[in-house]
Amino acid sequence: MRAAPFFGDHKTIPLGMASAAIAIASGWLSATASSHGIYLPIFCAGLLYAIFALVSIREPMIFIIVFLTVLIVAPPLYFRQTGETPVYISSFLLPIALAIAAVRWSDFHFQVDPIARGLFLFLIGTAASLPFAWWFSGSAIAAGSLLRWLMLAQTLLLYVLARGGMRTRPTDTERWLIPTLIFAAVVGAGYGIYDFIWPVPIPHPSAPQFLYLPNGMLRRAQGVLYESSSFGNLCGFFLAVTTAAIMVRREKALGLPFSLLPPFVLTLAGATMVAFSRSSWANTLVTLAVFAFLTRRTRWRRALILISALSIPLVVLALYFPEIWNYFLGYRLGSLSLIFSDPNSASSGRYKVWTQIISILYTSPSYFLLGVGYKTLPYTRLFGSEIVTDNGFLNLLLETGILGLGSFLAFLVSTMKSFWKLSSSPNSRIAFWATLLFSFWCGQCVQLLAADAYTYWRNMVVYVALMAMVMNWADREESRSGPSPSLRTDVGLR
Repeated sequence: MRAAPFFGDHKTIPLGMASAAIAIASGWLSATASSHGIYLPIFCAGLLYAIFALVSIREPMIFIIVFLTVLIVAPPLYFRQTGETPVYISSFLLPIALAIAAVRWSDFHFQVDPIARGLFLFLIGTAASLPFAWWFSGSAIAAGSLLRWLMLAQTLLLYVLARGGMRTRPTDTERWLIPTLIFAAVVGAGYGIYDFIWPVPIPHPSAPQFLYLPNGMLRRAQGVLYESSSFGNLCGFFLAVTTAAIMVRREKALGLPFSLLPPFVLTLAGATMVAFSRSSWANTLVTLAVFAFLTRRTRWRRALILISALSIPLVVLALYFPEIWNYFLGYRLGSLSLIFSDPNSASSGRYKVWTQIISILYTSPSYFLLGVGYKTLPYTRLFGSEIVTDNGFLNLLLETGILGLGSFLAFLVSTMKSFWKLSSSPNSRIAFWATLLFSFWCGQCVQLLAADAYTYWRNMVVYVALMAMVMNWADREESRSGPSPSLRTDVGLR
């Protein structure tokens, strides 16, 4: 595949028209701003937005880096007019994403792969339940259901952009993606730890997730996601990434020097711990265990040293925050000993809710087909009061029916099959990331038993974009080895 320039042919007409429009608008706004100061910040913001749009259309990878970084480090905004409905900064960037897809689609040469097919089926399967949200819960809850589904649907848009927006040959911009995301995750984790110890006085609605200590309540770490489980899920993923790289001496696969990885690991481990999400801990531990089992390059001495280093946050917690440490041992971990004698207490009340869900499905089998509406259980009064399922599979079954659950399982199977196959790649970078992503989805399945992690749309967009990157690397490797034309998959900008 030959890398051809985007500018200089007939396809640059939209960009030329956009540039001319920006030049005209800039001149008019400059003259207006001189006499009306209120227009100046609007003019500057609009000009920067337009410049970023043009740069992104020219090089989609720049947009992907900025968009994913904003998802990781930028908190949602709340305004008096919107009440408790969050306004995400990333939403303002979506028109640029659509513009990239519209203007550059002919350059993408994007062919549907198994992961894209599974992701599309998952979104269609969950979307089929949206009319039932209106039918069973009313227009207000149905509108919220639609908005939450649209947030999740960004996964497919970013997957397509990442698959088609990468050049057929490596570029400097592409090499910045993974290091930038890791830096962003560490910054977000550090902020979450700081906010946990010294709460930042930014008013915002947040999930009622507390540590019930003898001297009062303390909110669990939520970071800029404003929700502990999703915060722990994201930090746990990047903790697994950095830890796995140390275990197999693959820091080059992250584009980072080894000296940065130990402090990054400690920061991400501390954030995962103070999120106090047992399902996130289980996810990370399963991910690393599966990765260590599958890889043949694990340095067990390094792994033992790393495990010892990870105990540092626990030591700090025990020495300086004894009340939290006692809560950590006595409740978050100690209650697990009651899993057989008192499963409801051991699961923080989940067992009772799960039996309620099973009872609802047994008495109303009609919900099995298309459910009661995507992401409506925490808000609907259909069953007398809202229900927090804390089980992704049961949640999908009741909210989206067999169609939604089946489509999600299809996505899981296609994802794990794809990365299982790539885990044996002779390319060390592809093998590392494919093995890690396969292991992560094993851990994600464990977390789904106790949390509806598929609804963490900000996290899902980041994961899906990285999955697209690995698939692109595999296509490059396949193209370089010279497959037959009938088997070649052309992906990326020419």
